[in-house]
Amino acid sequence: MTRPESFHLGYRPALDGLRGVAILLVLLDHLDILRDQYGCIGVDIFFVLSGFLITSLLIAEWNQSKDISLKSFYWRRALRLLPALIAMLIVCIIFICLTSPWKIVVKNLVYALRTLFYCTNWALIFHLGERSNHLFGHTWSLSIEEQFYIIWPAILFFCCRIIKSKTSLLWFVLLAALFSGFDRIVLVTLDEPSSTWWRLYCGLDTRADSLLLGCCAGIIVSWNLLPPRRWIENVFKVAAVISVFGLYRLSLHYLYDPWMYCVGWFLISVFAAVIIIQLVITPKSILHWVLESQPLVYIGKISYGLYLWHSPIFRILRDFHWSQWRYAAVLTTIAVTLASYYLIERPCLRLKKRFEKVK
Repeated sequence: MTRPESFHLGYRPALDGLRGVAILLVLLDHLDILRDQYGCIGVDIFFVLSGFLITSLLIAEWNQSKDISLKSFYWRRALRLLPALIAMLIVCIIFICLTSPWKIVVKNLVYALRTLFYCTNWALIFHLGERSNHLFGHTWSLSIEEQFYIIWPAILFFCCRIIKSKTSLLWFVLLAALFSGFDRIVLVTLDEPSSTWWRLYCGLDTRADSLLLGCCAGIIVSWNLLPPRRWIENVFKVAAVISVFGLYRLSLHYLYDPWMYCVGWFLISVFAAVIIIQLVITPKSILHWVLESQPLVYIGKISYGLYLWHSPIFRILRDFHWSQWRYAAVLTTIAVTLASYYLIERPCLRLKKRFEKVK
């Protein structure tokens, strides 16, 4: 068995299906149907997927032209992320203006600006305002991803220019991921875990291991660093099954256990990276069959809108103290997400293609 020297990721429906699983875990957690551990796993899967996809696209551009256009990359990210985000902020601010006193309006305008400039995570860490009682608190994870998007492409471009060995680059990124995990261990050791929770959970440096392990997966598959042998595929098929079971076992651990901070979060990302590699390098498997089911793939496609809109909608409807709020919240979230996807996101995605460098 041989793999082509020039790897092209293309569209992989199973990756959308995995994204669909991740957003469902987050939604079910926020509906108080699943425990917090599942939401954490869902967010980590998003992080690993983001690192993988961004790295794969950037390396494909490098392989094609020996260059990476940072300007085009940032335009693509802006067109993908900002229009729907701005729409969500405008709708929420209008709602707050119609239903709340002026002091609360001003406070939420500040929160909205933090969200727009992707610094919600640091505001939560330094306790700049309410941490969990406003409509935009869930954007901490988007802030981490966007901060990573600003830094990583330039680092990867620099590394591609000066590091000739692709394996050495992989080891460099893996060591950076291990350093991020070690950073959490140091913080837990120096302080009580309860007081460092926000620092651990929302810091770019303390969550970078998930993104960087996704980058490692992207480097591995984009440059075909695995031997093209059938037994490698079989190993990853078995490893992916073990990883699914490992994610389930980690979901049984108490989220605020110091062991989870120090080891569990890192393992979640390792398991997610293994699953992604298996989905990309191996032929069809049971995991492909599950994740390529049309409902999961479609949910994955609209997952960004679901993540953006679900939290403010859930919070508003929960505050009515209505016993059936979950049904109304789910239906409203689906309706608003579909409107956002077809009226805002898809037109911007078509525009985004003008800045694509890989053909």
